[in-house]
Amino acid sequence: MGKEFKEKRFAVQAEYAESIFQTSLGNVEASIAALERALEIDSEYAPAILSMGSVEYQRGELNRGKELFLSLLSLPESAADDGERDLAEIIDEAGTFLIEKGRYSDGLELYRAAVNRFTDYTFLYQGVGCCADHEGLHTEAISALEASLKLEPENQELVNDLGWSLFEAGRLDDAKQMLAKAVEMNPSDVLARENLRICLNAFPEEDSKEYR
Repeated sequence: MGKEFKEKRFAVQAEYAESIFQTSLGNVEASIAALERALEIDSEYAPAILSMGSVEYQRGELNRGKELFLSLLSLPESAADDGERDLAEIIDEAGTFLIEKGRYSDGLELYRAAVNRFTDYTFLYQGVGCCADHEGLHTEAISALEASLKLEPENQELVNDLGWSLFEAGRLDDAKQMLAKAVEMNPSDVLARENLRICLNAFPEEDSKEYR
């Protein structure tokens, strides 16, 4: 990296840090002003774009917030401090924000594009699965989670997520098998045990007492 890039990055990081500091003090206007200065210095600095997009959603500027979040997808890896994975994680933070706000359609659009660019990160496929399930697109959710399990076949959380998506899709036999596997992989996982209990209760003939 050249000297000019380093100086620019240092300046934008300073303004971004100032924004976080002002937020911690409850100074919302000062925090936003620092974010705006950061983006004036470097309009492609991913952390600042993430924060400003969140701000826009929270103050009701939904189209602008969505535009900012989607712009993360076309940024170079250098837009994040630590390269490709850092950028993918920032995109995931944007998706998580949308999920928490119940904006599943926007989240699904973001995650769909993300997995097309970043094909090796299971958390992005999980984002597709979560948003697709909430939108009633269970087949898409299942496909995304199956793709994630190909990357990390021993990831118990993914097994549980896939099992629940199968349940949501009405594929009870497949769901029971997958959720039982999730419980077997981690018997202490309360969520997996509860998901399996719910699934088993859909089978009147099944006794689910051992999973409670």
